[in-house]
Amino acid sequence: MPDFVNRWATFWSQPTPEAVRELTHPDIVLRWPGQAAPITGADAWAARVAGTIARFPDLRLEVTGHAQEGETLFISWRGFATVNDEPAEWEGIDRMTIRDGVVVDSLVAFDTTALRAP
Repeated sequence: MPDFVNRWATFWSQPTPEAVRELTHPDIVLRWPGQAAPITGADAWAARVAGTIARFPDLRLEVTGHAQEGETLFISWRGFATVNDEPAEWEGIDRMTIRDGVVVDSLVAFDTTALRAP
């Protein structure tokens, strides 16, 4: 598994806002399901991670596959968290542009249904 994929997997095994900067460029542009506008900058992404893990403290993602061509890296993953006191599981994929070992641009795709309150 490429180094970045290993680092991504390690991050998402126990995500923290502080560790975001180890994977991302300071000016990252990230598109996330349900967001009207991109999340721009490592600080904004760290805040999004903080809010997400505050809502789902046991959130984790596991890599299920990856492919890379040039600077473009795809990681498919399976997510796990407790939602409304019930275990939830879903799948997603990240398409990232990697430069100098960090993400400069990312498109995250997954069905948000598993994370919604009933």
